[in-house]
Amino acid sequence: MRSAPTGVVPVTDRAPALRYTLHPPKSGGGQDIKGLRIEAPPVRLFILGARAESSLPRDVWIQLAHLFPESKFHLVFIGPESMANRDDEFPLPPRSASNPFGAVVEDRVWPTMKISTIVDYYHTIHKTGQFHPYDPYFDCFVLFHPGLGHPASSHEWEETIPLLLETKAPIIATGYTQEDMERDIDWVNKTAAGEFDILMEPGENKFRSLRWDLNDMDPQDVSAGNWGSWAFRGKRYVLEQPVEVPSDANYGDFP
Repeated sequence: MRSAPTGVVPVTDRAPALRYTLHPPKSGGGQDIKGLRIEAPPVRLFILGARAESSLPRDVWIQLAHLFPESKFHLVFIGPESMANRDDEFPLPPRSASNPFGAVVEDRVWPTMKISTIVDYYHTIHKTGQFHPYDPYFDCFVLFHPGLGHPASSHEWEETIPLLLETKAPIIATGYTQEDMERDIDWVNKTAAGEFDILMEPGENKFRSLRWDLNDMDPQDVSAGNWGSWAFRGKRYVLEQPVEVPSDANYGDFP
């Protein structure tokens, strides 16, 4: 298990916030009137800088609904290339007051899953409050091979990462290789030093792609999709350290 202490024991609960949402307790609800229960809002997964992820067959993403049948999901693909090569499949709708970013909405993917795709930068959307408020119990950001520290793409994340840290929601990132992942981590350390907590220690992803890709221009450059993964979030500050009471303590000893 690679979860960091801040990922295992968060400030507000003994179990990770998002894990509690994905594995809710039995509500005792049913299909009749007496069985009606208040339902939790869907888990929102924001896939930022989306490229090939947004064009995957929807059956791939529906597996999430099968893994967590008691939860609802809203997948939001955001990025300037999120609709690349899909214009014939889903022509972009015009921007309007009801759809200010021209989002392509697929609301019948699965009874418990909805998918939205927005062709824009996340920091532009964040400033409008389109998805506010954010809740660490229901929201998560996913960055597949973001290239945070790559010289050719790091400038595109300079405005986005501080906004993500403000939400305090978990941020999961992957890398092609260990070097690629460490370069991203170093970049975050330089640009947001002291402003984030590690939720999952960097390491090899057991669910990575099994295919190795070879760079034709450099035979020594070998990589695999989602080879490594790590997670972080905006730093939380504990204002008061809780007092641990021994199990055999006499409560009369305390004021």
